[in-house]
Amino acid sequence: MTLDHYLKCLIGIVVRETRRFIHQRGRFISALVRPLVWLFIFAAGFRSVLGVSIIPPYETYVLYEVYITPGLIAMIQLFNGMQSSLSMVYDREMGSMKSLLVSPLPRWYLLTCKLLA
Repeated sequence: MTLDHYLKCLIGIVVRETRRFIHQRGRFISALVRPLVWLFIFAAGFRSVLGVSIIPPYETYVLYEVYITPGLIAMIQLFNGMQSSLSMVYDREMGSMKSLLVSPLPRWYLLTCKLLA
């Protein structure tokens, strides 16, 4: 197996998963809307309740949008990981996982490609 085989496999799986992601409108819209709802609607509501946080040693201000952003990034990664694992279950039920598993590529590489997609 050469590096070219590995790259072709990665590109093929990424293209396939991207097409599937775009064609599933509900999944696509929820992936876009969920973080925006948290960032704009909930942040606006919590900003009035919690206000601006003051960090004691530095006496600097932290806006709620800045405070919530790392959590939103983690939430996006969590939901994308769950969606990719559901995609692997769907592939297994439909039988397309068998065509990937009979390839000469190692299984850990196929799993990595699916998670990257």
